[in-house]
Amino acid sequence: MQIKTADRIDLETPVVAEAIEDLLFHDYYTRTPRLRLTGEAAPEGATEVLLDGNDVARLVECAIRHPSLNMRHAVLTAIWNHPQSFGEIFRFGLQAAEPFAEIRKIVADELGKGASAAPVQPPGETLLPKLPLPAHLRGRGRE
Repeated sequence: MQIKTADRIDLETPVVAEAIEDLLFHDYYTRTPRLRLTGEAAPEGATEVLLDGNDVARLVECAIRHPSLNMRHAVLTAIWNHPQSFGEIFRFGLQAAEPFAEIRKIVADELGKGASAAPVQPPGETLLPKLPLPAHLRGRGRE
């Protein structure tokens, strides 16, 4: 992470991201989930940034639409490495509501490609044809 202050820029600042308690509003019903980013930036103390759910959504949306392929892959890798999140996204694609018909069509097309790419093989058959036994092994099983 890079931290920029008025008089200096800290490159390669180690950062810890952690989930923290929800922010409870004055009506006692509205809660906002939050994350804390803590960077050890300056000798006078650590720098702390608090992000609520909307901030994180904007960051992820920006990262997914980023022109750099590496940034987009970073988001996808984070999702792929968390099976529960991947499952939620996959289920949403399968059961998308009518306003998301385009997503449902994309998922159906991709599933169709996967099924046609891997032909189903009857049980007991191998991918390669059987080779004849070597000469020194022929006739052993018949005695």
